[in-house]
Amino acid sequence: MDMVSVDVLCSLPVSFLKIGSGDANNFPLLQHAASKKLPMVVSTGMQNMETVHSVYKLLMAAKSQFCLLHCVSAYPTPPCDVNLRVIQMFKQEFPDIPIGYSGHELGTDISVAAVALGAQVLERHITLDKCWKGSDHVCSLTPTEFRNLVDQVRNVEAALGNPVKKFQPSEMACYNKLGKTLVAAHNLSAGDHITADSVKVKVAEPKGYPAEKYGDILGKELVRDIQEDESIMFIDVI
Repeated sequence: MDMVSVDVLCSLPVSFLKIGSGDANNFPLLQHAASKKLPMVVSTGMQNMETVHSVYKLLMAAKSQFCLLHCVSAYPTPPCDVNLRVIQMFKQEFPDIPIGYSGHELGTDISVAAVALGAQVLERHITLDKCWKGSDHVCSLTPTEFRNLVDQVRNVEAALGNPVKKFQPSEMACYNKLGKTLVAAHNLSAGDHITADSVKVKVAEPKGYPAEKYGDILGKELVRDIQEDESIMFIDVI
């Protein structure tokens, strides 16, 4: 990439500019690209953290809209060199911009893992023939592989959900079959007070006091007779 190339691209209806890893430390080029006021995507292969901080400061000072991609410029990249945790570190260091991943590894599993670790932008090269000359064809994706990657990413995005642990409606069938409830350990009479010896945990129907409410039911008074192994309902105690 050079400044003339930037000018040519900006004369076309492009929606953003991509700065490859080889130009991530080309600060005059970055400054020129930033002056075009188009969104920018900057890969960071072959760069150290000091340089990445400099790129961030330069583009922030230029009031650019940009994202940084963690990248390792090896074709193909060995899994042991990918170091996906850099994505999380970038997100901590630069919380006010999107962080992504540019992958040159074989296959798609590592790229999918990058999304699970928080990558908001994902770059993979595409090829029509992995045997063509050029260092990146062997680790590029065919159109079919690329389609599969997109499907995998969408599944992971859906699976990430939110950080709220709750009972899901899809679990109801399993709960109806395996969910535990509190039942009478032996025949109990109205007026009895529930003790640890009065109840046990079992799969039973109907579902009554859930097993996790064991501590809450101790000491409560029964309002009706309950037979051994019969579920104790909320309305059965006061």
